[in-house]
Amino acid sequence: MAILRNVPILKKLIDVSYAMLMVIILSALVGLILAFPVMWLWNFVFGSFHKITVFQAWALNVLAGILLGQRNSNK
Repeated sequence: MAILRNVPILKKLIDVSYAMLMVIILSALVGLILAFPVMWLWNFVFGSFHKITVFQAWALNVLAGILLGQRNSNK
């Protein structure tokens, strides 16, 4: 691994991939944390019909973000 650190382009590639991995992991953790209120609210409102898990709430957050996401119109 020390040889890879001596090559500048590989060092930059490793640093960028490490940063991307950290962003992906942190985004997943924040998404899971934000899925808990959605799960609790869904189970409170619709609990008698169907209860959802935290991963289903996470998927619901992603779906709502895609469908209802903020659209920018620069005029």
